[in-house]
Amino acid sequence: NAEAAEPKVVKRVLLSDVLLQRKREAITKPYDYSAAVEGSIPGFSGGKPGTAGIIIDLSTRKVLWSRNARKAVPIASMTKLMTILVAYEMIQDKSNGLSPDTPVKVTVDAYKIGGSQVYLDPRETFQLGELMMAASIQSANDAAYLIAEFLGGGDIHQFVQRMNHKAVQLGMKNTVFRNPHGLPGKSSSEDNVSSPEDMARLAEATLLYPQLVKWSSTWKAPFRKPGTKGYIEMRNHNHLIPGGRMPSPGVDGLKPGFIARSGYCLAFSCKRGGRRVVGVVMGHPTWKERDKFVLSLLNWGYA
Repeated sequence: NAEAAEPKVVKRVLLSDVLLQRKREAITKPYDYSAAVEGSIPGFSGGKPGTAGIIIDLSTRKVLWSRNARKAVPIASMTKLMTILVAYEMIQDKSNGLSPDTPVKVTVDAYKIGGSQVYLDPRETFQLGELMMAASIQSANDAAYLIAEFLGGGDIHQFVQRMNHKAVQLGMKNTVFRNPHGLPGKSSSEDNVSSPEDMARLAEATLLYPQLVKWSSTWKAPFRKPGTKGYIEMRNHNHLIPGGRMPSPGVDGLKPGFIARSGYCLAFSCKRGGRRVVGVVMGHPTWKERDKFVLSLLNWGYA
């Protein structure tokens, strides 16, 4: 029959894709502040809370504690959670032709970025996945810049626009990204800013991808091959993960940060007894005070 119907093309929808989409949609749902402790916690002896923060039980979406939860403040290297998330989702979108093995040549502009770094050299080429791992574990500013420059087609501002678009998708209403690494601008008006509640949503989005959690909970890893020029052993700046200076049971991420205007910050996730919490603290004067507070806050939250 010349007019026989063409075979129907059936689009296969994987159950895992459906579940992932439902989890993405859940991130934008409101948190429940009805029973939250605000500001100082009665009887709490775990240190001062910093300038802002939040801790949330994700099984119920109930906020257990908060302080200035919707105030936009500088977030320093916690920025890289969004950089890595956007890059990873671009890889997941197969239409981009990207993979973790995609080669990325180091540029002069990336080489010039200071602060925490893996000392990229314009004569080198790395895999995209290696750069993402460096940005996550070492909090490497040069790696974060190069990721944004490469995925932005040579223009980091194109990539930063993606970061801000993703923030809107996640319902991050008090967030503005101006760079992919979190280094301070010439004035506070040029810093990346977000709120504890917004960063908690970003933490939720990060938790959707096991690879990102794996990197964020890795205490140390090599960058470049051992024995070669420039080899370094990367060390995570999150002291609460396994192997860290102050490990806490169940903590598996996510990202610390510091610049003078932000103080010491931390976006963290923890799972104990099947119960997952995420939290963010900002504005601590030292990393030791920040970590002491988070350790106590986690114990209080689970109790």
